[in-house]
Amino acid sequence: MPVIVSETSSRWNRGINMYQRTGMCLFFVLGIGYADQESWEDLMRRSDQLCGLMKFAEAEPILLQAVKAAEGFAMPDIRLAETQHHLGTVYRELGRMLEAEKWYQRSLSAWKAGEGEQDSSLPKPLISLGSLYMENGLHTKAERLLDPWLRARPGAFDAANPASVRLLHHLAALQHAQRRYSRAEGLYRTALKAAEAVFGPVDQEVALILNNLGMLYVNTGRRKEAGTYLEQALTVWEKAEGPDHPNVGRAATNLASFYCSIAEMEKAEVLFQRALAIAESSLGSENRLVWKILTEYAVLLRKTKRKNEATLLERRAQAIQKNQAPEQLGRHTIDFRDLVVPPDKRY
Repeated sequence: MPVIVSETSSRWNRGINMYQRTGMCLFFVLGIGYADQESWEDLMRRSDQLCGLMKFAEAEPILLQAVKAAEGFAMPDIRLAETQHHLGTVYRELGRMLEAEKWYQRSLSAWKAGEGEQDSSLPKPLISLGSLYMENGLHTKAERLLDPWLRARPGAFDAANPASVRLLHHLAALQHAQRRYSRAEGLYRTALKAAEAVFGPVDQEVALILNNLGMLYVNTGRRKEAGTYLEQALTVWEKAEGPDHPNVGRAATNLASFYCSIAEMEKAEVLFQRALAIAESSLGSENRLVWKILTEYAVLLRKTKRKNEATLLERRAQAIQKNQAPEQLGRHTIDFRDLVVPPDKRY
């Protein structure tokens, strides 16, 4: 079962207007041609609409066009970094992790070369790239990426700064992955308090931290606290994203797996069924989330002596697995996008 750090599909909605505000500002400062401005903004607007509908495959070619448009702007121009970051996020949602890494790295390089280098805050591509590394178990690589930025910019770690709050969450999750549970708990709690203040109590970042705290308490055997935080995470996701969002399906699966581990089978099965319906309707029947829900649900069915039903789900999961590259399926039980619990700690 995953520990999670920050950016899920709803990462798309946060700051959706930022590049537009930045773009308008740079239009006047740099004197970019009006036609180019309109063309780039139109492409970005279309891609955002598609991503808001979870149509990431359709957004990919539009964002590739937007990158070409942004490359035509006079440098430095932060819009190139923004566009590359959006494209990396689309590949991440599609499970194409190597391409996501490539575009996040390009975005970070463009950010460094542009006006963003003068900004003391932490750039979005840095946080996204660190998140991607942790999602794939590359914890040392994540530390090597993040540590130099923290050392070079000690003032960037600001509890009132959204990027800093996310980074604090990353660091907590990194400690969690390395089983430094006491340290991780303190960082999670600090991050939770800051996230509630910065983003408000009903926000995806808050839900992610609640989920991670719940998973930490699962790992440390504090089951009552684990259930409390996992339930809170699901509630916040429902309020923040709506009842049918894929992230709600992910949260429901996490909670269902927890209920299964404490023999609350009826509660677990209701949640598994709900999560599966959400995943299939919003992401399709061949998505990695569907695969992971089927796998977890089959465990419950075997525990309740329903072997025939379990076998049917396992066959479906195996069929999906055959059609997916390993990097697309990932190593999590359910992917909320960032960190893997050690294999011996999974359900």
